This record gives sequence, structure tokens and C-alpha cells, in this order.
Amino acid sequence: MMSSAVQRHYYRNGQLREEAPWRKGRMHGTVRTWHKNGVLASEEPYRAGLLHGVCRQWNESGRLLGKYRMVHGTGIQRTWHDNGRTQLEVSTVRGEFSGRNRLWLRDGTLISDHFYLQGRSVSAEKYREAAAKDRTLPRFRGKQAKLAADSDTTQRRIHRVAMTWLLRKPNRFEALAWLRKEVGGKTNRSLGHFRNVRDGANSQAARFVEDVYRAGATEVIVPDVYRNKAGDEFADALLVRLPKVAQKRKAVRAACAQLERRGLGAVQPDSEIGESHLYLSMA
Repeated sequence: MMSSAVQRHYYRNGQLREEAPWRKGRMHGTVRTWHKNGVLASEEPYRAGLLHGVCRQWNESGRLLGKYRMVHGTGIQRTWHDNGRTQLEVSTVRGEFSGRNRLWLRDGTLISDHFYLQGRSVSAEKYREAAAKDRTLPRFRGKQAKLAADSDTTQRRIHRVAMTWLLRKPNRFEALAWLRKEVGGKTNRSLGHFRNVRDGANSQAARFVEDVYRAGATEVIVPDVYRNKAGDEFADALLVRLPKVAQKRKAVRAACAQLERRGLGAVQPDSEIGESHLYLSMA
């Protein structure tokens, strides 16, 4: 990869959808996205791979929906519905899920309320105990919210919003391309708990992704790539785009289930709800 570059993605009609600056293999600069009508949709400033500065989001008419501040990857990230109501709150510390994550429907109904500690899902009480001991963690007071009644419709909404948020991330890659790419032959790449190897093209992780493609997946994406000071790259999740044919969807889900059988991760959702993507967690 070049020391500095700007990646651009476009809608099918040719309209610019996203512009993301890179420096030395990390996001660095302001990432911008646009609506299909050409109106600016969001601005997110990055510094050395972490959100740093004031982030903003606009609707298709150009009205500011909201803004929030991040400091070196620490803060509460937000997205808004087009009516101005909060859609998603994601708490991170140095770029890693830590804190309370919440999701609302367009009418303001809260449908998801979860807590994370260093990237792992935990109970509200366990998070409260950890935050009391570690002052770098966001504070949590009160009780975990009572959610709307669970149903397949609710689960689809939760899953769709989460997938939309992940697919908007600027440092996403097609999985095989990421595993196989060469950067001077010195970069280690690791995916979850798969064995860490330099030769990504022939790794266990690459063979797993190939199996998922052979089963019928239309795309396998690494939604977020992290880098350490040595320049090594790692990821702990995959997004798998499912085909529309029921039999092929079943085959893709079976291929992804290898993760659970091998103790390498989990597949979400764990049952068919008509979703467009599977989320493979390997944290």
C-alpha cells in the first residue's frame, strides 16, 4: 500500500458514495460519505486509525442530524434516523467496544441494550463492577433497560441496523483479498483465533473463507481491520452476504457453522430470520 492514498467508492449510478484517506496503512484524515442524491451524509475525522475529533451526520436534505466528539478512538459513536431520533449508540475505548451499546427504532422504541468489556459482551452488573475499578471505562449508572417484546421482526431490525453500521465502516475489505495481499512480505495477518501466518493465501482462515464462498456466499467482508505498532493486521469478525435461494442460504450457514464446531467463534443470528448477512464473531 502507498504511504498516502485516498480510497473512493461509488453508487451504481456513478455518484461518489465514500471517500477515505489513508496514511501508512491506517485511516488518517476525514472520511466522508454522500447520499445517493449527492448531499453530504457524514464526516468522521481519523487520526492514525482511530476516530478523533467531531463527527457529523446529515439527512438527504442537508439538515444536520447530530454530532459527537471522539478522542483517539474513545467516546460514544452515534447514528440518527432521518427524522432526527437517535438510531444507534456505540461506546468505544481506544477503538474497542467497551461500554453500553443501544439501538432504537425510528419511533424511539429501544430494542437493544448491551454492554461490552474489551470487545466482549458482558452483563450489566459485570460491566458496572469493571467500570468501578477501571476509571478509563465509561461510567454506568441506573439499570439495564426493559426492551420491547422480542420477535423475528424485532430481531431483523436489530440485525439490519447493525449490518448497515458495519458496512459503512471505511476500513472494510473483501476477506480473501485482505488475507492474500502482500505488503513487502513483512506483515502478519490474523483472523480471530485462526493460526497467525504470514502466508495469508494458504492460511486456515483463507481456506475457511473459500469454503464459505463455495457454499454460495455472494461476498465475505472483513468489516474492521486493526493494526498494532509493529504494523501487523488483525480482525475479529466477518460479514457474509447470503444468497437469495433458500437451499444455498442453508448451505452457507452450514459452512459458517464450522466456527462453532471448532470453537473459533459464533454465527449471528443463530437461526434463519430472512437476513441479508450473517455476522461471524471471532473475538
